[in-house]
Amino acid sequence: MTNMETTTASNRAAVDLDKVIALFTGPNSADLHERHVAAINRLCRSNPNGFAIRDLPKVQQVLELSVALLRRGIALFLEPLCDLVSALGKPFIRRTATDEFKMLNHITNILAAVSSILRNAGLPSQLQIVAAQTITTFANAYGNRPNVLELSQQQSDTEGLQRQYHTNQSLLNKSGVVGDLITALARALLADKDDVAAVLATPVTGALLALSYNPDNCTSMVEAGVLQCLAALLNRDARAETTSMAAELMWNVVENAPLARAVLTQPQPPLQRLARGGNEGDDGGEASSERREATAGPGPGSSSLKVATLDSNSVPGAGASYRSASGRLNGAAPRGLEGGGSRSNVSTRGGISPFGFAPLNGDGADVNERDDEWATTTGSRSLDDSIRIGAAANGHHPYDDLGETPDLQLGGAESPVSLVDGVGGDEEGTDAAELAANGSSDGGGAFATAATAAAAAAAADEPVVQPLASALTGMLRWLLLNGFSKADKELRNDLLVVFTLLLEASGFRDAAAQTRVFEPLLAAAICPELATRPELIANYALTTDALDHELRLLVWSAMVHGCLLPEVLEAAVAGGLMRVLLLYVNIGEGHPAVRRWNPDQLATLRAAALSKLHTLSPLCPDEYERAGGPATLLGFVGATTGAAHLEAALRHLHHLFTLVPETRDSFGAAGLIPVLLGIINDAGGDAGADGGVLGQTGSTAANSRGGTGRNSFTHTTGSTAGQAEPVRHFALLCLTAMCTVHAENQRRLRKAGGVGVLLTVLARLRSLDPLLPAPYAVAVMDCIWASVVPDRKSTAQFLVSQGLDRLLNHLETGNKGHRPVALRLLSDLLENTRSHPFFHEWMSDNNKQTAAHLLLSIWMEEDTLRGMTGPDGLLSNPSNPLAGMEKRTKWLPPENVAYGNMSPAKKEVIAMMDNLNGEVVLAKIYGIFKLIGFDSCPYLDQRDHATLAAVEKYAKFCQGDVWRSIQADFEATGIQPTAPDRLRLESGIELSVSLAMAVREAQARLLGRAQDTLKAAESKLFDGLRAQAKLEAEYRFIQLQERTPLTLAEMRRAKEQKATMLKNSLQSFQFQQPDED
Repeated sequence: MTNMETTTASNRAAVDLDKVIALFTGPNSADLHERHVAAINRLCRSNPNGFAIRDLPKVQQVLELSVALLRRGIALFLEPLCDLVSALGKPFIRRTATDEFKMLNHITNILAAVSSILRNAGLPSQLQIVAAQTITTFANAYGNRPNVLELSQQQSDTEGLQRQYHTNQSLLNKSGVVGDLITALARALLADKDDVAAVLATPVTGALLALSYNPDNCTSMVEAGVLQCLAALLNRDARAETTSMAAELMWNVVENAPLARAVLTQPQPPLQRLARGGNEGDDGGEASSERREATAGPGPGSSSLKVATLDSNSVPGAGASYRSASGRLNGAAPRGLEGGGSRSNVSTRGGISPFGFAPLNGDGADVNERDDEWATTTGSRSLDDSIRIGAAANGHHPYDDLGETPDLQLGGAESPVSLVDGVGGDEEGTDAAELAANGSSDGGGAFATAATAAAAAAAADEPVVQPLASALTGMLRWLLLNGFSKADKELRNDLLVVFTLLLEASGFRDAAAQTRVFEPLLAAAICPELATRPELIANYALTTDALDHELRLLVWSAMVHGCLLPEVLEAAVAGGLMRVLLLYVNIGEGHPAVRRWNPDQLATLRAAALSKLHTLSPLCPDEYERAGGPATLLGFVGATTGAAHLEAALRHLHHLFTLVPETRDSFGAAGLIPVLLGIINDAGGDAGADGGVLGQTGSTAANSRGGTGRNSFTHTTGSTAGQAEPVRHFALLCLTAMCTVHAENQRRLRKAGGVGVLLTVLARLRSLDPLLPAPYAVAVMDCIWASVVPDRKSTAQFLVSQGLDRLLNHLETGNKGHRPVALRLLSDLLENTRSHPFFHEWMSDNNKQTAAHLLLSIWMEEDTLRGMTGPDGLLSNPSNPLAGMEKRTKWLPPENVAYGNMSPAKKEVIAMMDNLNGEVVLAKIYGIFKLIGFDSCPYLDQRDHATLAAVEKYAKFCQGDVWRSIQADFEATGIQPTAPDRLRLESGIELSVSLAMAVREAQARLLGRAQDTLKAAESKLFDGLRAQAKLEAEYRFIQLQERTPLTLAEMRRAKEQKATMLKNSLQSFQFQQPDED
């Protein structure tokens, strides 16, 4: 059975709705309220499984008539109305298969009618609670809401339950329910603590939470004023029923609605105005409902019904994903939080249901049961399934065995200084910390009540950033000191995620600094490694259980975001945040507080520390060096075997070298270059197959450092597995960054045997798939260009070791996307005249062509695509030679055909390489031939010289293109150049055309000579054929004569001649002297 049933077999006898409406509106029955109530009860009993979609307009009319009578003070309608609204929270029934699509406006209107109950202040709270529960049930697709991880992976063509969920969310957004919920919540927050209206805060917050998993609904919430309500909710007691829901709601809103960060610093209406629905009237519920009904469209063709998907790239992060103990995947955190996924469903923490109140009856109970079942199956995991966290048995970790730790000194010896100068003094009034210590006057908890916060913001429109920052700060301070239970720690971590998301906005960072929130966060980030701060964070928040491990990850991320402020950065550096991060990167015995974590936890913290150093070290490079960052990272890179950690460390180094080039000296002197060479050469089983460079690299690296201790090591190479390609790729990038315009590091690379390593890596490029562009191959050639070519001795070693041959081999057989980089490297190598003989001596292993032939063939590929040369071999368009026929054929690489199903990463690389401008290839080929000389290739034939004639004038043709471009710009803008300028333009264009005509004539002469040569060769060939034919004819004649039979006379003469011959021969023998034997 689907959510929207197709039959009503299980329903009882249908009630005639027209008669029910006539009973309400008839002149003789309008005052028969008992009969009205009986009709409503009968209507609910006859539809126990829900109402049909086609009957919803009439049901809506019955609902509105009943609500109007209840507002007149007839309490008899309260219970029937509760039953009717509760029945509307059940799946709607389809009479036909298309009802769901043709009559979506009926559902939109009934939702608007239900939400108008929440807007009207005069209605009983019991009915409003039922209305909020109905909206919650509908928003959750009747208990079948998919988790956020599934929502982030769903496609636009969703089916089944996901499609039903997205449709319900879109209908809620379209019906204007969000605005009514915000109005009801603001009114509940302004009510006194003991007022009946105050109990509405919990169910309305639960309804908003159910709607907050849709990005469109989150945007509508921000526009309606949810941030003001959240500031008041978070200002309540930490253990209030609405606090956990408010934290979850805040998380969803900030994550799904980018508008939330933008409006933080903009003036927002106070709660009093929100409680009035955004206007001065206090009874706009029915009018607004009528307006929504009038503007509601049919739905199926509406853009609001398009499936909204969560953007997986909206919250980047690095490292392993992890889950909070409540079952939510905390990877959907701001930049710097270790994780890349999204959160899962809301679990029921501490016995609180997702809706915050018990279901009345019917499907509401089923909803909670389904959510509880989900929380039981998936919400009990604290971290990812692959990570097993060991928690201390007693709930906290004994730190007595950790040894002496230095005290954290942020200021003087008496009291710690504030993270913001001039903030937090006595003259500033009562801050969040004092509120936490003193509590509220009415005994409502540790923080001020919602009424107090609302009264403070009632004067005029003010930005919500400071009240929100104060509320979050006060809540975090209290939880770090007093939050010992599992529910408290889960709430603490949720608030930290929200806090880190908000810190991406510069306005919130400033407001957070004024609340002095970074002081307890810094204490949580460095304790107990460097100090203990019991006045800021309790010891039971520093255990090794899953939630406290998660706390360490979150506070590091929050502190790194805060360090974008100079004053926070200064305090963090003075407090030792950099030293703590380096403690987790250091390879060795380690600090006792570091060793307390189990291996999985330590691996996660190490990845997080590398990620934070990636951002923090460029902000304070001097402190990074003083804290031993270069030596620590060098030891980590040299000793780490895990690919993920090693790649993260190399990313950090590359980022540091790029932003702070001065650090290259210290890392080069510390011996990082040999370590990087060992990583680059560690490609697996085939490592060292080319000249035994591996052993040379290890010994050279050890000799180049010349020391002992932690930094005297060589990276393990030649292993069977080898380093992954991404690791070797980032090692190449680091080496390129270190040697770019740095002569000393170039010399160190040569001394460490780097030229031989790069030659080996260049030779291995032949094993790559030529149909797919490889960023790794580009990184190899970039590294050679930056580290070998500028150094004269390295270049000489590269040339004599057949480096130019390997480069030309890759240019011939590699991917076409690599050609610009390979040609650039070849051009810079040929600036050394000693490399020219190597260029001319190269011959292809495939077809024995020379390097000049290879370059001309690459030129002709681009020439053919543009149509620069016609079928006759001459320039086809002398007026614009480089444009050709101006009908460029799109270059369709064969990889798009050979690899139709590729990952998005490969598609991105192919698109990047495919869109390379062919002008770069033409310019590099022209530069190469200019370096070696256009007349230095006598082995080229006349046709090749005809092509070379066009290559020789490439620069002049480009000048003509510049003149034509200037002229086109003048014509496009309507500006008339002066007479001298016009004359210069015309002369430049005419010169280009004349030059093109001269090239055509030269090409014609060369091709004519080639034709004459071909004709002479053809004539010589035919003469030889004729002579051969004549000799063959004579030979055949002789053979024919020999085979012809003799006549009798000829036979007689032949016999006589033979007899005469024999006679003379015998006579001569008989007269021979005996002594002559």
